[in-house]
Amino acid sequence: MEKDSLAAHSAYATALRQYHAWLAPETGLYRGVQYIKYTDKLKEGHPYFEDNRMQKGTVLYNGVLYEDLSLIYDLVKDLLVISDPYNTNLVALISGQVDRFTLGSHLFIRLSDSIHPSAPHNGFYEELYSGRTTLLKKEIKTIGKEESMEDGIQKRIVSATSWYLKKGGVYYDAGTKKNLLNALKDRKKEAKKFIRDNGLNIQKDPDNSLPQVLAWYDGFNH
Repeated sequence: MEKDSLAAHSAYATALRQYHAWLAPETGLYRGVQYIKYTDKLKEGHPYFEDNRMQKGTVLYNGVLYEDLSLIYDLVKDLLVISDPYNTNLVALISGQVDRFTLGSHLFIRLSDSIHPSAPHNGFYEELYSGRTTLLKKEIKTIGKEESMEDGIQKRIVSATSWYLKKGGVYYDAGTKKNLLNALKDRKKEAKKFIRDNGLNIQKDPDNSLPQVLAWYDGFNH
């Protein structure tokens, strides 16, 4: 059974490569609007995820997987941006048609169920953990302005980050230890002990601590 699965995966990968090679340059990927980089000089920070340079990644766009792309994720506008086939212009992909994408080792998915009372707003979220529960991270950047007599108006990037736990189809704020334990109230006492015994710090290291707690919780409730 495992050999059949590996053979099927290999055949799919080969077919996908042939499909993309036949279409190159791929008009299906480069549908979007021209992206204009920020012209205002920022005193501090940049508007992108991790780095202000293009990174290698993949994108599932309109149901088709594209690999080995140069991407950059604009956190101010919540846009995924690629270079055109000739590396002359930048293209902002149509967000509603991006199901998921990766940047390095980071996986992002698009939420579109904000009509649910507990759901976060539609947009891209980094998936830090997925099991019986799901952990999502949302980083938002805005451009703040400061005015002084000496320097005039100065602009800088301001960042804010939120974490969300999805359990049983309901989203919970998981950005603090208190909120996390309230979301896991059926195992609150045991979760508190697990956090203490493993020296986890939700406030200082949420990206590492939260997935460990949820992996434990999913195993505990399996």
